[in-house]
Amino acid sequence: MKKYLTLCAAGLIALAMTACEKTGTIEGEVRDAFTDKALEMPTVWMDSTIFSTLKEKYKYKQELRKGQFKFEKVPVGNYRIIAGRSKYIKSRNSVSTTEENPNAKLTLYIYSDQIDPGMYVPGGDLGPKKISNEWVIWSTQCDQSIAGYRLAFPQQDGSMKVPPKADKKKGKKGKKGKKAAAAAAAPAGKMTPLPAPRVIEGKFEVFYRNAASVTTPLVAKTFPAKEDKVANHKDCKGFDADERGIFADKDNGKDLTVTYIAENLFKISGELLKGKQIIQFSQDGKTLQTYYFESK
Repeated sequence: MKKYLTLCAAGLIALAMTACEKTGTIEGEVRDAFTDKALEMPTVWMDSTIFSTLKEKYKYKQELRKGQFKFEKVPVGNYRIIAGRSKYIKSRNSVSTTEENPNAKLTLYIYSDQIDPGMYVPGGDLGPKKISNEWVIWSTQCDQSIAGYRLAFPQQDGSMKVPPKADKKKGKKGKKGKKAAAAAAAPAGKMTPLPAPRVIEGKFEVFYRNAASVTTPLVAKTFPAKEDKVANHKDCKGFDADERGIFADKDNGKDLTVTYIAENLFKISGELLKGKQIIQFSQDGKTLQTYYFESK
C-alpha cells in the first residue's frame, strides 16, 4: 500500500510539473528568398515534435494562403523548424525560447528548385538575376596561390578552347604523347583577352547558390588582384606557355560575411576592397568558384 501511494504521489508531481511547464507561441511567415514575397500554402513543421501545418487539427489553414503559420502551446526549449513547398528548396532554421521569452516570430526563406548554382543579385519583382561568371574560361587551378587568371585565351573557330588537363600518367613517353603536348601548347587562332572585371559601387551583397550540399561551412573571401609572373606561381595549372597572369594577393585577403538563407543558398555581404579583386568561394580549403570584380 505504501509503495502504491508513493507511485501515485510521484505521478501527481510529474503531472503538476507538466501542467506548470512554460509554453509559448512560435509563428511567422514563409517568403521567396529572391523576390521577398510571401508564398501561398507552404508546409512548416518543427523537427521531432507534434507541431506541423500538415496536422489534421492544425487550425490556421486559412492563414497559410498568406504564407503565415502559427504553433501554440509550444514548451520552451530549442527546436529546428523546417519550411518547404512543392518545387521549392527547403530551409532549416534553429529557434530557441525561454521562460523569460517563450514566444518567437520568424521569417523563413525558401527558393525555387529551378535556380542553378552560381551568384545572384537578391531582391526584385522579376526574380533572380544571375551574375554570369564571364572569367571562368580564363581561370586556372591554384593551391597556395588561391586563384589565377590567364591574360588571354586562344580562340578557334569562334569558340573558346577549354584548358587541357594535365596527364595523370607521368613519365609515359611516345610519339602520340609528344604530338598531343605540342598541340596543347600551340595556341590556335585569335587570342581573346580576359574580360574586364565587374564594376560594383557601395556595399557588396549577393546570393550564392552552392552546387552541392554543404556539410562544412562555406567561406567567402576577397583578395586584391595583381599581375605577376607565372613562374612565381608554379602551383597554378592551366597557364600553358603564358609568361604573366592575374593572381590573388593572398597576404591581403579579407573575409566576407556568409549568412545561411536556405539549403545550399547563402547571402554573401561586406565591404569590398578598393580596386580590382578576386572573390573566392571555398569549402574545406578547396576553391569552388572565383569571380573577378572591381570596387570603385
